[in-house]
This record gives sequence, structure tokens and C-alpha cells, in this order.
Amino acid sequence: MKTRSIFISLIAMLMFAIIFSGSALAALCVSSNATKIPSSVQNKDALTSTLTQQNETVNVTLKNFCYDPSNITVANGTTVVWTNKEILVSHSVTSNTKVIDINSGASRPLFNSGDLRAGASFKFQFNTTGTFKYHCSHHPFMTGTVIVT
Repeated sequence: MKTRSIFISLIAMLMFAIIFSGSALAALCVSSNATKIPSSVQNKDALTSTLTQQNETVNVTLKNFCYDPSNITVANGTTVVWTNKEILVSHSVTSNTKVIDINSGASRPLFNSGDLRAGASFKFQFNTTGTFKYHCSHHPFMTGTVIVT
């Protein structure tokens, strides 16, 4: 009976640690915010026209339970590549924006990487202007935003 009591106590402490670490990690997640600006841009008017004409790639790293950068602004047509740099932890990149699948009629995320194991990457090309929020389905405190201009 004492062994069972100890086991339950250990499970409770483990669950508390997991919940607390998620909150703590979310609070400690400090990532850079980035706007992808080509080096050729000299002024604001050029910025708008240059960004909308370029099909570039922007990289986001998943590490330390964070997307880095977590908030990015990109030109329409830009491909974003997310790469999991964790050693032992899987993550996902799951859009908060839902779309209707034309074949099944079911609602699904606009983009969803599925399970990204260590070292794996996922890419998505943004061809519509707007604000697209996303999260990790394994760790909901991990969030990010892509603003497409």
C-alpha cells in the first residue's frame, strides 16, 4: 500500500512539474521578431513594392519550446520553413486558421506539419495576405504569427 501511495505522489509531482514548466517556458520564451526586408530597400515606398514582388524563404527555428522568431512579417508569396532544433522533443506547426476541405467538407487547419521530430522541417508558402496565427499541438503555449503583406 505504501508503494502505491509513493507512486501516486510521484505521478502528481511529475504532472505538476510538466504543467509548471509549460507555463514557465511560455513566460521565458523570448524570441526575436523579424520583418524580412531585402537589402536593396532604400525607403518605405520601395519597401512595399519590393516586398510584394519577392518570393523569398524565411526560416523559423523551434528550440527551447519556442518559435524563433515567433512573429514575422513577410511578402505575399513567401515560403516559411520551420525546423525543429530540439534534441529529444517533437513539435508541430498547426495553423489556427481553419479551411473547409473541398473533398470531404470537413474543417481542417490551413497548414499542419504533423509531428516534427528532432531535425525535421516543414514549409508552407503564403499566397494570401492576412494575419495567420499558429501553435504547437503538443505544447499549446508555443505560439507564433505570420503577417503576410
